[in-house]
Amino acid sequence: MNSWHMLLVLAGGLTLAACSAPVAPREQPAPDQGPRRGGQMNVRVATDPFDWDSSYAGKSVPNDQGVAYATNSLLGFKSGPDVGYSQMILRPELAEKWEVSADARTFTFHLRRGVKFVNLPPVNGRELTSADVKWTYEYWTRTGEFKDKKLPQGQFDYMFEGMTGVETPDPYTAVVRFKEPFVPFLAYTASEWDPIMAKEVYQQDLSLKDHLIGTGAFYLDTAASQKGSRWVWKKNPDYWDAGKPYLDEVRWLVLPDEATLHAAFTAKQLDTISQIAYQDAKTVEASNPLAKLTRVVQPRGYHLYFSQAHPGPLKDVRVRQALTLSVDREEINRGVSGGLGTWAVPGAMAGLFTDQEAHALQPQDTARAKTLLAQAGYDNGFTLDWPYQADETKANVAWYQLIQAQFKRVGVTINLHSLDKATQRARKYAGEYDLDSGVGLGGLEADIDSMLYGPYFSASSGNWSKINDSELDTLLQSTRRETNPAKRQELLKASAKRIVDQAWGIELIYPPIWYAAQPWVEGFYPQFGNRAEHIEVWLNK
Repeated sequence: MNSWHMLLVLAGGLTLAACSAPVAPREQPAPDQGPRRGGQMNVRVATDPFDWDSSYAGKSVPNDQGVAYATNSLLGFKSGPDVGYSQMILRPELAEKWEVSADARTFTFHLRRGVKFVNLPPVNGRELTSADVKWTYEYWTRTGEFKDKKLPQGQFDYMFEGMTGVETPDPYTAVVRFKEPFVPFLAYTASEWDPIMAKEVYQQDLSLKDHLIGTGAFYLDTAASQKGSRWVWKKNPDYWDAGKPYLDEVRWLVLPDEATLHAAFTAKQLDTISQIAYQDAKTVEASNPLAKLTRVVQPRGYHLYFSQAHPGPLKDVRVRQALTLSVDREEINRGVSGGLGTWAVPGAMAGLFTDQEAHALQPQDTARAKTLLAQAGYDNGFTLDWPYQADETKANVAWYQLIQAQFKRVGVTINLHSLDKATQRARKYAGEYDLDSGVGLGGLEADIDSMLYGPYFSASSGNWSKINDSELDTLLQSTRRETNPAKRQELLKASAKRIVDQAWGIELIYPPIWYAAQPWVEGFYPQFGNRAEHIEVWLNK
């Protein structure tokens, strides 16, 4: 049975209400010996990263992992053999300690001394100070010196909502203030999407898109990298966490095709593969029986968004409710996850609701669905457009097709078609679709708030479906202000129930996912909030 936990990190007052799922059993043994230094690790990426500026919409895998390699945030999340995949335990990163006021409006961070940016121009290895925190947070939020520069809204500015300013009383202290209590903020300072950057890079290019220079464990060797083939990450010799990383180099091999991915892993040309679905895990198990397979539950469910950006059937709540009622989650679970997934609830991390509650909230009732469609004037059905990325995995396309077949049972036709990534993304962010999928961890970052406020608050930069629900807005604001963990949990549940009631989207299942590693890979302990998976890995060969 899943459970929900509120984690309180006390440092002079309330600091965080964060969510975690139970610790998943690890299927790989603990290493027999200590870390070995050196070596090159090969991992697969499906696409090339296309720019490094987190504030512009459109970033996805592998951009987040590259940013995590090359930069640091103020805080981070722990990982290791005793930390569950979804367990969110803060650890120091650029800030070695912190305090939060009792009203969750003032956050004070004490920086490590002697942390340096990588020794590359234009930063050239200078020391990081509180001025970098101030500059970065003002850039992410388009405040301070960026207020009147007419830059596009920051993609993740919802993680800083209500920030009134950043003070720098000395080079190693940064104080972030908010006009209202903002409970999720401490977790957001651990997000890879909110790293501390160097202003010199922006001043050189008037953006952060083309050069990724930070304080992280690795730096991108652009001379050795080749678009469409490989991206080479070299060890930062001046990394502040002494002795790490253990590896000398990580190579991203660009392998868009899933068959090529499996062939490369079987041939030992790849050291790890991440976040693979049920059928892919079975393929790995059969072709490479010595591989270490770790199974976890993805804390964000497969999701279907209903755009409200243009007139059409989806504007009618009865239509949205009918489509929700037509979904057979058990068929999807069996078809794509071997029956190992659990029912998901929109806006909720795995564990917020019990299985029994999730089933009760989201019954399947095809007859009721047809009645609602008739009441809405759609006795003869209608067609909805669902564009998806051409590089989508077979596992994801499989559940898209199952949804297509299930909607057809109530008379709704889905025009399911693929588009190149750039075109699909542009339409997604403009709300130019009827249906859009949410897969992987996208939309869940650092705190459950990112699954709620980001995509559902009317004024949020992440609300691509253009939802405008004043009652839901009030609930979402309340979840951010509530400093009592138990009360916040009830507000989070109330918000998810409102999404279900108004059918603003459909959540399907929390799927099982697998991470695979070759037998010689040690120290590989994936954790969903820690995208820099290879900083503590070593090769035992």
